[in-house]
Amino acid sequence: MRILFTAVPAFGHVLPLLPLAKAARSAGHEVALQTHPSMGEAAPSIPLLPAGPSVAETLADVAQRTSSDPMQDMLRFAVEFFVETRLTSGAQAALATAREFRPDLAVAEMSDYLGQFVAAALGVPWVAHGATLPLIEPLAAQFDLRAIAKFGEHGVTPSAALAYVDPWPDSLIRAGDRYPAPRVPIRPEPHEGEGPAWTRAPFPGREDRPTVLLTLGTVVDDPEVLRRAVAATCALDVNVLVAPHTTEDLANPAQVQVAGFVAMRDLLRSSDLVVSAAGAGTVLSTLAAGLPMVLLPLGLDKPVNAERAAAAGAAYVVTDPAGISDAVAKVLNDGAFRAAAQRMADEIRAIDSPAAVLTKLIAGLR
Repeated sequence: MRILFTAVPAFGHVLPLLPLAKAARSAGHEVALQTHPSMGEAAPSIPLLPAGPSVAETLADVAQRTSSDPMQDMLRFAVEFFVETRLTSGAQAALATAREFRPDLAVAEMSDYLGQFVAAALGVPWVAHGATLPLIEPLAAQFDLRAIAKFGEHGVTPSAALAYVDPWPDSLIRAGDRYPAPRVPIRPEPHEGEGPAWTRAPFPGREDRPTVLLTLGTVVDDPEVLRRAVAATCALDVNVLVAPHTTEDLANPAQVQVAGFVAMRDLLRSSDLVVSAAGAGTVLSTLAAGLPMVLLPLGLDKPVNAERAAAAGAAYVVTDPAGISDAVAKVLNDGAFRAAAQRMADEIRAIDSPAAVLTKLIAGLR
């Protein structure tokens, strides 16, 4: 079977697809990833079909059309970003590369309307793959209405997904969460990368201290927030591992290591606690590893992600970088946070693996 995976070109959108894509490849299926070439480093062994604008190009187009800065209020401009610009700029190229690949099944990351467009245009069954929690109802309706209009410009009618592959564990789902297709849970797996595993360098004379992983995501809109977060964490007698950011002035060899872009699985193996901006991928990966968190939600879906992790007892939420120091101390000293995180890890381990989910999806096509 030929399976096309598609995603918005950002690590938080691409990485959640990779466990299922790799499971498909291991099972003997031919797979390809359709996205912007800037994502080639995410999975260099999977053929990349270039399609759609980069994130920078998309932001620039939205800013030009709306005379606004979409990064200041992404929720307000989400439809313009994910539907209008990406379909206007990328529909024809995406269709051309997909037609050449001739997929039997498409797996589209939940917000990638290029993937949905390609599936509908080619008459190929498709599956939605969650990254974050499902869109709230009013926003989902706006996305769908705009998609109908944009698809219609090419004489294409949107088609319904066969399933919605969801990496969120059952205990973090709420009654108000609405899925656009039958939900199929999948075990979230931290990104493991390709090639040799990364190993943290020693902290000379400090190996008995806890190691705190500080990551504010792959895009930091406010370097000052990052600087303050590092300073607040360093106020404690802990080792600090900063990733993926590579700002040189953060490096203090005695207490701080700057890891750069490293597979999350390797980072988590070297850490005792994670401080993050509450991106969905980081939250789920950290829970899968059974580690407690301090969360500083920075826009978009992140406050909701933080609320779910905190409700499970596995995270402490702060609203300002200045609060990180006290929060880290509290979480390190209160074993209840780690115990809750380990309960979440047990729940996640019981969810179907990507290989098992792949078998279910293929069976659903027959």
